[in-house]
Amino acid sequence: MASKAKAKSAPSPFLPFMEAHCKLLKMSLKDLTVEALKSLFGHVYYIWRTFKPALGEKDGLKYYGNVWAALADMSFDGAMAKFGLKEVKDLPTLGRIVEDCFIGVPALYITRRNTATEHVGHVQWCANPAYGPADCTYCRHDYYRQEVYLTYVYIWELIEKAKKAGLKEDILVELPSGRCRDGAACACQIILRTRDANPDLPLPEVARKFIDLEIGNQEPVLYILKKQKRTIEEQGPGSFLGFFAVDFLAWLQLNLNVKAKATGIYLKLWQTFPKMWVKDAKLDCEIGTVKTAKDVADIIAYCEHKKYTAFKASNKADGSIVLTAEADPFVQVADMLQADKGYKAALVAMDEDFVANVLKQIKMDKKATVKFTSHIAKGDAKTEMEIRVK
Repeated sequence: MASKAKAKSAPSPFLPFMEAHCKLLKMSLKDLTVEALKSLFGHVYYIWRTFKPALGEKDGLKYYGNVWAALADMSFDGAMAKFGLKEVKDLPTLGRIVEDCFIGVPALYITRRNTATEHVGHVQWCANPAYGPADCTYCRHDYYRQEVYLTYVYIWELIEKAKKAGLKEDILVELPSGRCRDGAACACQIILRTRDANPDLPLPEVARKFIDLEIGNQEPVLYILKKQKRTIEEQGPGSFLGFFAVDFLAWLQLNLNVKAKATGIYLKLWQTFPKMWVKDAKLDCEIGTVKTAKDVADIIAYCEHKKYTAFKASNKADGSIVLTAEADPFVQVADMLQADKGYKAALVAMDEDFVANVLKQIKMDKKATVKFTSHIAKGDAKTEMEIRVK
């Protein structure tokens, strides 16, 4: 049985928020969508890479899994609103919700069976791993070994939400294959069954094709959106907000479970990026040896741009440079999610530590000083930092 007709497509209600940051960052909606996907799935990867050594594999996986469970909560609520549902009465309705949640990742999710007792979906393409960062083979495989398990966590959370919304039946979950874990698999198989299902019923055949070969040199997300009959205006804002939401949720798990270590581990996560971004900054800004306050300011502004905070530079008479940001998307999304003041304090600490690590990477930590004179996360109207070179 095919899924019921989907709700009429419409731009995301968060599109104006993203468009405002497109203007500040001087990026097109398409380009910011692509970059946000890379940032989002890079961030979840580096959250795992940070949590595992800091907390041990067992707790690291548990708290990382809680981040995905929280994302499942948000996706479930979005699907319920999209379909105008007040309750989930049966497995076919849950199947529609699961499909919609995967589509929003985005993933190319094909529902192959959606009956009263069994739902089968095939994921032919997923933004994670497609937009995940490059890293050594062992580390990537170590991460992907967890991702199929975390798909269980994600789906179990959707089922729990469905039960709270009226679903009476127990739902059993099977994931025989996952593209991230099983390199030769043509699709992830998502199987949901009630206890009345016939487990011996042959499963729908997995199409023997790799969608990546069809995509070729095209931008993957644009190809997938065409397949989904969706637009950048629908997908982009969710991907953009998703990056900041994941950052908050990672901090929240640390704050809830290892409060005394939370700030240190959160800063460790963000210490990952300066070493990557400074190299690109020096190339793109055409800076060889960093010498002047302008060189330092250009590199800091570049690295801040990579985390989607747009700074403008102004020169002072004494030779120092002031970088000013009129908006902070981390704070804006934190407010949307009703984050407490602890996260905003962590954002201030992160920004200060982030800039200090940029200075270390450019070997100017002994020659330059950067002072934050205001910060939006503290309640100020703008974030400013003053840069001086001795």
